[in-house]
Amino acid sequence: MKRWHGMRMLALLPLSVLIACGGGSEADSSEPEVVPAERVAHVRSLEVQPEEVTDLAILSADLLPLRRATLAAEVPGRVEQLTVDVGDRVGKGQILVRIDTRALRQQIAEAEALHVQAVDRFERAERLYEKRSITKEQHIDAVAGRDVAEARLNSAQLALAKSEVKAPWSGSVAAKRVEVGDYASPGLPLVELVAVNRLKVRAAASAADVPYLSIGEPVTVRVDVFPGEEWQGKVVRLGAELDSDTRTLVVEAEIDNSEGRLRPGLFGRLEVPRRVLPEAMLVPLASVVDYESEKILYVISDGIAQRRSVVLGPAVGQRVVITTGLEPGDHVVVGGQQQVADGQKVIEAEEG
Repeated sequence: MKRWHGMRMLALLPLSVLIACGGGSEADSSEPEVVPAERVAHVRSLEVQPEEVTDLAILSADLLPLRRATLAAEVPGRVEQLTVDVGDRVGKGQILVRIDTRALRQQIAEAEALHVQAVDRFERAERLYEKRSITKEQHIDAVAGRDVAEARLNSAQLALAKSEVKAPWSGSVAAKRVEVGDYASPGLPLVELVAVNRLKVRAAASAADVPYLSIGEPVTVRVDVFPGEEWQGKVVRLGAELDSDTRTLVVEAEIDNSEGRLRPGLFGRLEVPRRVLPEAMLVPLASVVDYESEKILYVISDGIAQRRSVVLGPAVGQRVVITTGLEPGDHVVVGGQQQVADGQKVIEAEEG
């Protein structure tokens, strides 16, 4: 009986008291929602305008001497004199190595004596033959004796001349293979000579570059150890066929090196003009972002970054041509693009 009475009293309590003591769901829903501040990206941008540029094929290249020769002994003997060392510059006809010539000089002395004797016999035979004092066969023998003696003398003189190894052209000594006192047999390498007043620049061009290559085409050569400098030259040789493994074609150009600053063996780049692009849209390579399977740029419009899918053309130094996806006057994000999202507000950062 008492329990029922209690429940009856609870039911008579005012509704306002129950609300004040209970759930309060309506009060919670009336509180204001806290919205976080929108993130703004600080970026740098570049207004893109068409410009004329030259599309270049940039090929890795090696610098080589214009000519190289290994001079070898042609006669046997001891090396009597070595007049040069590695790095020396030599002129055409300069004597580089002398081989012991004592035996050769003795042979010349003998050949000269025999030649004098043969010539004297021939002259006497000529006079006698005119008087019909000797037969025609005797006259022929005298002529042959003179000719043989003259040939032997010339051969001895030639051997003596070959004992002096001379530079066939002006150049520099790249290596010496013998020292004074070494025995030189015919064919033994003595000195290696290179011509470096002009250099060959050899590179391998891809199949895609072949249509733009031709003999006489002007090229620019840059060398890693001389940053900011360039050398002008021309294409002088093209390979007869592409390498079957690499599908590349050998290209050779020549450049002047009369000052001697460049050395064979240096590494450089051969720049070959392919075509002129009269109205190219260029952006820094670093501004291009990989997004899924696309290349994209962020373009600013009314303070909002918009993702723009683009198609890349050839690279020009540290910039790249955009063939599709940009219009003249577009402001492209070139700094801070990695922190930008499509539709995000951006602020131009001041140049520091």
